[in-house]
Amino acid sequence: MEHQSISNFDGETAVAFLEEMSINGFGMIQIAIEKMTDEDERPSLSDCEEALIACEIVAAINGNPSDDFPDDLQEWMGMFLPNGSEEQESVIQLSEKAADVIDAILTDSELRDLWEESTLFEEWMQYQVQLQERILS
Repeated sequence: MEHQSISNFDGETAVAFLEEMSINGFGMIQIAIEKMTDEDERPSLSDCEEALIACEIVAAINGNPSDDFPDDLQEWMGMFLPNGSEEQESVIQLSEKAADVIDAILTDSELRDLWEESTLFEEWMQYQVQLQERILS
């Protein structure tokens, strides 16, 4: 498997998750993160990808969006997660869990296994570590 981009926003899973979130609301962010905490089952590839998108949103809510954060997602956040709102605060509260989810994905996941086959593995790992830093800073 060879990826063209290490961005968490590239790929069909990201598009589908963001589309679903625009329909079902910001609760999808929490669902994606909490789905990763089920210790009985190794998270699926799509669960990992959805969780990383949710983590990107948490980082953006904390004021640290990625350079490739979609403009339309930023607009959506402005409408549905406005500054100072309870909704925004509920997403901010997910910061520690989001950082833990990134650890889990980087340590043992189908997504990591898939990226290990890529020549961009090290860059992808560093990108996710930077995402974690953006969440926690």
